[in-house]
Parts: sequence; C-alpha cells; structure tokens
Amino acid sequence: MAEDVKEEKRNETEDTEEVLDDEAPEDEDVKETDEQLEEDESLPFPMATVVRQVKKRTHSKMISSKVKVAMNEFLGDVVGSVATEMGKTRYSMVEMDDFQRATKPYTYARELEKEKERVVAELEGMKQDLESLIREFQRKFALAGVDDLSVLKKSG
Repeated sequence: MAEDVKEEKRNETEDTEEVLDDEAPEDEDVKETDEQLEEDESLPFPMATVVRQVKKRTHSKMISSKVKVAMNEFLGDVVGSVATEMGKTRYSMVEMDDFQRATKPYTYARELEKEKERVVAELEGMKQDLESLIREFQRKFALAGVDDLSVLKKSG
C-alpha cells in the first residue's frame, strides 16, 4: 500500500516536471524544435511563413510549437477543401468565380458579421428616434392639463 502511494507520487512528480518542461522550454530545446518543424516535409506549408503571419497578428507573443503545427495543418485543410470545391467546375480552367464560390463558406461569416453590425446600428438609431418621440409626446401632454382635454368628452 505504501509502495503504491510512493509510486503515485513519483508519477505525479514526473507529470509535473513534464508540464513544467512544456510550459518553459529551454532555449536550446526551442531552437531544436523550430528547426525540426521547419524541416518537416509532412506539413503543407513552410513553417516560417505560417509563423511569420501568426506573429504579425499576435503582437510578439510566444507561440507554442503545437499551435504552429496545428495552424499549418488547419491552413492545409482549408486549401485542400477550397481546391476540391474549385475542382468541381465543369470547365477545363478554374476561374475567379470558382474561387469565390469555393471560398464562400469562409468569407460568409465575415459578411454576416458586417450585416449584423449594420442592422444593430440601424436598430440603435430607431431606438433613439423612438425615445425622442416618447419624450416629446410626454412633454406635450405634461403641458396640457386634464381639463384642457375636456373637449374630447362627449357632451351629453
């Protein structure tokens, strides 16, 4: 029983060390990993190109090697999907309209976001107009006394 507890603690310590190694790798390990990734022929794109594009938009943050590989593979999947869709053209040449049709699923979300922003802005404008009309309506009836509206009552 005591041996099981010792073994379990030893395993936890090893797991913790592995996590610490993953979180804060030494400079030499990072350089070796990056060099290995750059030379990896199984990835669809040169790793340096993908990393450069990611770093442009992540404001000089460190990027784990797993993220670099996953991004590269994801981009390869996107290119494969778009190329397969473009290949469905009935013509012998792939034209720009084939490209636009194939990329529509990826650009549609951006278009929806723009449409959402436009509709929300329009609704906000309508809301402000309605609030203004309500204030004007309440102001007019606040000025008029109840007796002033007696003409509306039918004389009987």
